[in-house]
Amino acid sequence: MIPTLLAVGLGFGLQQTATYAQSNSSVSVSGKGSQMDPVIVTATRTPTLANDVLADYVYIGPEEIAEAGQSTITQLLQRQRGVEVSASGGGVQTVFLRGSNSNQTLVMIDGVRTTSVLSGGASWSAIPVQLIDHIEIIFGPQSSLYGSDAIGGVINIFTKKGVGPTQVTASTGFGTYGTSISQASLFGSTQGDQSISYSVSATAEHSAGYNTIASNNPYKSNYNTTNTIGNTKTGGAAQVSQEWAKGQSVGAQVYASRNNNQYPVYGPGKVLGNQINEVTTLALYSKNQITDIWNSNLQVAQSYDSGQAIYPSQNPAAWYPAGNPLTNTKQNIYTWQNDINVGPDLVQILAERRTVSMYATGANTLNLDQDTNSVGAAYQLKRGANLANFSLRNDNITGYGSQNTGGASYGYFFTKELRVNVNYGTGFKAPSFYDLYYPNYGVATLKPEKSQNTEAGIHYETLPYDIHLVVYNNTITNLIQYTSLGCPVGYSTGCASNVASAKISGASLGGVSRIGSFTLKGSFDQQNPVDQSTGYVLAKRAKQFGNVSVEYKKNAMLAGVEGTFQAQRNDYGNTGTMNGYGIANIYGSYDFDRDWSLFARWNNIFNKNYQLNYGYIPPGSNVFVGIRYAMK
Repeated sequence: MIPTLLAVGLGFGLQQTATYAQSNSSVSVSGKGSQMDPVIVTATRTPTLANDVLADYVYIGPEEIAEAGQSTITQLLQRQRGVEVSASGGGVQTVFLRGSNSNQTLVMIDGVRTTSVLSGGASWSAIPVQLIDHIEIIFGPQSSLYGSDAIGGVINIFTKKGVGPTQVTASTGFGTYGTSISQASLFGSTQGDQSISYSVSATAEHSAGYNTIASNNPYKSNYNTTNTIGNTKTGGAAQVSQEWAKGQSVGAQVYASRNNNQYPVYGPGKVLGNQINEVTTLALYSKNQITDIWNSNLQVAQSYDSGQAIYPSQNPAAWYPAGNPLTNTKQNIYTWQNDINVGPDLVQILAERRTVSMYATGANTLNLDQDTNSVGAAYQLKRGANLANFSLRNDNITGYGSQNTGGASYGYFFTKELRVNVNYGTGFKAPSFYDLYYPNYGVATLKPEKSQNTEAGIHYETLPYDIHLVVYNNTITNLIQYTSLGCPVGYSTGCASNVASAKISGASLGGVSRIGSFTLKGSFDQQNPVDQSTGYVLAKRAKQFGNVSVEYKKNAMLAGVEGTFQAQRNDYGNTGTMNGYGIANIYGSYDFDRDWSLFARWNNIFNKNYQLNYGYIPPGSNVFVGIRYAMK
């Protein structure tokens, strides 16, 4: 139904466009950002109106995030076009963009890289939804703008920034599984020639949880299958900036969050342990208009990703060594970006240095460092109905030499509502420290993973209708996977190796229709993510998935229903089949006063039994209700 409905909407949009083209030969692609046409920063590293963005993207705005209720960030992302997720309770959570591996997506918070160099992935479980203002998802290789890890795309998470008079928001709520979530924020800006912008937010949540071990888990006899698995998550974010002269500003931002999640420890004692994950980013920046055509942005940032597994001893024959192993990675990132206007065009010149250090204890202690020096350039062209972007970047990584990437995109506006685009880009991902150096597994001679992506899209955007159709083909070589063949001498259990390549082709269709007080939204993804060395579909990814929702909003009331579906998936090695599923959620809110509202969300209303990770149970039917204060 979803692709059929979207196709009908697209046909109607093309008919309207043909009528418009007959009476309007002049096409304008400029304007100011709005809720329907937000400003996207991540796609070009500069603020760009959404309908001028040539990369395939998804924007998740503040309204949708406020309606998330007790949802985790991965549940929020799962409702988007082109995104699949995997989860084992409240602990291990992963995100797949357009069929690529979870560690092939660069994750940033307020523009600061947070992807762990130890594991190569992001600590999704430690990021609370309540601190997020909006999210930008950019699909396809973006290494020519951001360097390593951006093979599948980039997810940039933004916290609140203060604008206008002081505002205060706060909410608290309770729900199934003994869940409680509270948050508060204060933000705004002063007036005058030297205005100060400020924001501060905090959140805390707790859940008693449920047991996550499924009946089909092949190792359930060695797990605790009776006790509930709870978690506690806290976080805070703050920003401050001052425009000390026209075109001159300085600022600072900080983000910190922590998740303490219980998990069943594999072993004869069937005990419960605690996995603690922390994510922190810090940044100082100076934005300066050097001349009428030259803007400089200098930023110094730090990023921390830490984790510790805590579990009690099981018995003298414990299957885990004694101690509570911890990991810590630290990244220092120095970035100087220069934007130079050349008539209607923009030239961007970038220099960046990233120094990484990591430390891990336990059965195998690691203490490692790595440096990356990068230079890049981009050109954004705008000529009436024609748009084009070109980018090149060189990353020189300790132990790898130079890695060169590039991208080129072209878009044409038939009318100001209808445009088409074609994109080509290359990407790479350096091996993680685990892949390189973990004792009896890592191989120091591994090559970086590399990708080539080609895509084309057609986009129709008006106030009542949005339609986006993108077809793509992404080929990834030197894919790093486990193998038991050709490992170094003494590796008895296998090793990491560049043994595979993947080809991911597909089509992504999404649309929004606004009819009076109703908003209809849907997406459908058809993909074929194949490991070319085995012929298997890549683990935990489906060939079809999608979403649909209907929302009604009038006066003080909002009500919505949404559905998510995903076809059959397999676990690693083409084993552990997870059947396709569909789940439905409802949500709503009511403003009973100018500044006060009640809100509620009911996820998985039919209590669907399904799996996002083979052998583990996701949440069943669950309800969350709360009250919100938002100063108006």
